Order: sequence, then structure tokens, then C-alpha cells
Amino acid sequence: MHHGSSEAFEALVTIEKRGFERSAREAIERILEETLPDATRLVMASSPAYPEELLVLEEHPAVLVCEGDINLTSRQLRISIVGSRAATEEAKKDAFHVSKVLAERGAVIISGLAKGIDAAAHEGALAARDSTGARGRTIAIIGTPLAQPWPPTNVKLARRIAAYGLLISLAPQVSGLSFTDEERLHSLWCRNRAIAALGCGSLVMAGKEASSTLREVKASLALGRPVLLWHTLVNGVTAEPWALALLDESPNDETGRPLVRVVQTADEVEAALSSWTTVWWF
Repeated sequence: MHHGSSEAFEALVTIEKRGFERSAREAIERILEETLPDATRLVMASSPAYPEELLVLEEHPAVLVCEGDINLTSRQLRISIVGSRAATEEAKKDAFHVSKVLAERGAVIISGLAKGIDAAAHEGALAARDSTGARGRTIAIIGTPLAQPWPPTNVKLARRIAAYGLLISLAPQVSGLSFTDEERLHSLWCRNRAIAALGCGSLVMAGKEASSTLREVKASLALGRPVLLWHTLVNGVTAEPWALALLDESPNDETGRPLVRVVQTADEVEAALSSWTTVWWF
């Protein structure tokens, strides 16, 4: 059923049972055995395989539940690409193209499996092929159980990501199966912070004021990660007030490096992130 030590599985059962104090431990074990995908991997926070970048988050899971290639989390260039679920067709095309180009060069594309920009970014990475013919790599961080990727329309995409990249679930695997809309929304907000943490920087393709995209932007800046604004966010009729204000604010990290830049090509994304990584491609 799962790849991981018996210690990791027992720890996960203990964590999952906290929401079901009246349920027998065996019942929680049975639900996990029945619902987790066969290739599920359980990684304890004490394991060398656990992504270091996620450990900085207060809410990091004691047992990481994932499916796919965990080694992608240690690639030298990981780019979080985020944006609106209701993005324009043009913005989605841009997200697909820049993700494909970056993935062809070896970057790992990280996003959250949502409709719109997230899905376009994942699809762009999966469509990429490098000079050897190898498929581009992408990581999806979701706020629902592995057995229940959200939204339902992207379940097939989630399965492809698990097969060719990495699917990480930050939600409870048992109680998350019956999330209310409010509980799911809170979990998705938590996954935004993880997306920001795991990437070397965040590329924002589209986003409206007060959207969940801005939560990821704030999380990235709080972590000292760069935020790259796609040029349409600050130019012409598509300019967004929050993006213009952020650009005017011009925040720096603790060493004085600018954290916010405007980009319009994959080359500019590379250049903007160059000082946040020492080795570009594998």
C-alpha cells in the first residue's frame, strides 16, 4: 500500500486519530490502507528525505504524505508558478509556455493543482522534453488527501503528476475525506505557504486583489523568497493595483537583494532567480 517505515505509518495513524478520539485505532488504519494510493510514500520529519524547505513552516506535517519522486524537492532550481483560477486564456497560455521552456532546461515547476494558472503550469512542465527526451518535472502541493485531489476536474492531471513528478498532500488523510467547504479552504491556504517555501522563488502570472494568490505572494516575501511579477500584472489595461503597489514598495531581503521584479520571458525568470541558487540545472 505505501512505501515507508512501519514507524512512519504508525506515526501517521496516531496523527490521524486525533480527530477521531472515539474511533478505534484499527478503524483509522483500515481507512488509510483502503484509501491511500498504492504508491504512497510516507516521510517522517526526522528523515533525510524530508524537504528542508518545508521544515521552516510552523505547520509542517510530522509525516509527509506524497506520491512520486521525492528527490525533486532537492533539485537546484524549483520555481513556484501561481495565479488566478479565473485567469484569462492569454495568461494561461503564457503560464503553459514559460513553464514548458523552464522545465525543458531542467527546472522543477511547483504549483497547487487548481484550475487556471496552476493547471497550465503543470501541463506546461509535463509537455516539456529535454535534449535527451526526458519529460519535464513538476510538483503539485494539494490541500486535500492524496485519495481526493482537488478540484475533481484535475484528478487525471494529479495522477499524471504522481507518475512523472511528485504529488504532496498537506491535508489530513482521513478527516480530509469529508472536509466542509470552509475546512478545505483553510487547508488550501496552508498549502499556499508550502508552495512558497518549496520554491526558490515565485512567478505570479495573474491575480486579483484579496485572492488566494496574494496569500502565496505574502508567504514568499515573509520567507525571504523573490516574487517575480509577470509583465501583464503591471502594464496597460491588465495592470493590477496590488502588483503596482508591491513594485513601488520594492522590498529587499536581509542582505539587500530586491525581492520583487517584473519579468516577461523564461530567460528573465532565470536571470532574476540566479542569485538564489548556485547551480542551475541537473
